[in-house]
Amino acid sequence: MVVGSPGPIRPFAATQSNVAVIVECAFDYNAANLTEASKTMKSAILRSATLAMIAAFASLGSADDGKVKRDGFDLYYRTEGSGTPLVILSGGPGLEVGYMKPIGAFLPAGYQKVYLEQRGTGRSQPPTISKETMTLKLVVEDLEALRIALKQDRLNLLGHSWGGMLAMAYAAAHPDRVDRMILLGSGGCTLEFVQWFEDNITARMRPEDVAAQEHWEKEGKSGVDPEKVELESLRAKCPAYFFNRDKGLAFAKSLTDGALHVQVGGLLFQDLAKEYDLRAGLRKFKRPVLIVQGHQDPIGDVTAREIHDTIDGSQLLFLSKCGHFAWLERPDEFRKAVAEFLKK
Repeated sequence: MVVGSPGPIRPFAATQSNVAVIVECAFDYNAANLTEASKTMKSAILRSATLAMIAAFASLGSADDGKVKRDGFDLYYRTEGSGTPLVILSGGPGLEVGYMKPIGAFLPAGYQKVYLEQRGTGRSQPPTISKETMTLKLVVEDLEALRIALKQDRLNLLGHSWGGMLAMAYAAAHPDRVDRMILLGSGGCTLEFVQWFEDNITARMRPEDVAAQEHWEKEGKSGVDPEKVELESLRAKCPAYFFNRDKGLAFAKSLTDGALHVQVGGLLFQDLAKEYDLRAGLRKFKRPVLIVQGHQDPIGDVTAREIHDTIDGSQLLFLSKCGHFAWLERPDEFRKAVAEFLKK
C-alpha cells in the first residue's frame, strides 16, 4: 500500500530565520505483487529514505514561471537570471524543487537557472497519479519536452540524489542532447547501491535515534497518520545523512510538511525496479560530466566510482567530512568545483 498522496500544493517557504528542511524517498509499497528480490530491494529503498535538507534564504516565488504542455497537464518550471539554461533536478522522487534554490547561488555568471517542478510535484500535476502516469520513460520524456520548449540543442543538467538518476536516464536515452551534467550525491546507474544504503544509515544511528524510529513505527500500527509517521521516522534518521551530527540534529528540528509527494516516489521506484540499468546507454555518452560525492554519503563511494567508470571522461570529486549534501557541508569546495567545470 502506497502511503500518502500528492495532497495540496504548498509554496516553498524559506526565510533566514526559518530553515526549510525537506524529506525525500519515504515510501511504502504493496509487497503482494513483488518478487522476493524486488521486495528486498524496495524495502531498502523505503526504509532508508533519502533526506534532503537545505538552509534557504529565499523562495522560488520571485522566479519567472514557464510551462510545457504534456499528456493532460502542464509541466511547470521557474527560471532565474539570464544566459545558458541549466536545468536543476531535485531528489525524491517526489520532492519539490524548492530545496535546491540555494544551489543557484553557486553557479557562475552566464547561466540561467531552470528549476523544474517534476511531474507529480508542485504545480505539475497529471490528472491522475498512477503506475501509468509515473514511469521513468515519462519523466525522461518530460525533460525532452522541456529541452524543446527552451529551444536548446543540448541541455545542461544538475541533479541531486534521484535528480542525478533522472539526469543520467535522460543522457542514456538522448546522449546527443546533453551538453554538460553535474551529479550531486547521485543514486547509481543501477540500483545496486540500495543493498548497502540502508545499512550505512542504520550503522550511524545512535540508540536514541533507533528508539525514536521504533516509537513511530509502533504509532503507525496504531492508526497515526502515515505521513506523520514517515516524517518523524525521518527526523530520527536525519543525523545519519550528515558528517556533522549536530548539523543533522538541527535540521531535523526544522522538517517541514508539504514538500514530499510519497505516492509519486513510490510509483516511480516501483517502475525502476523492473529494469533500471543505464550503463549501456551511458557508455555512449561523451559529454563532460562532474560527479561530486561526499565520503560520508550513505549512498557510498562505490556508487560514484561506478558512474565514473561507466561514463567515459567523467570527472569525479570526493569531498571529505561530507555527507549527502555537498553544498551544505563543503560549500567552498563545491562552489569552486562547479565554477571550474562550467567555465571549461
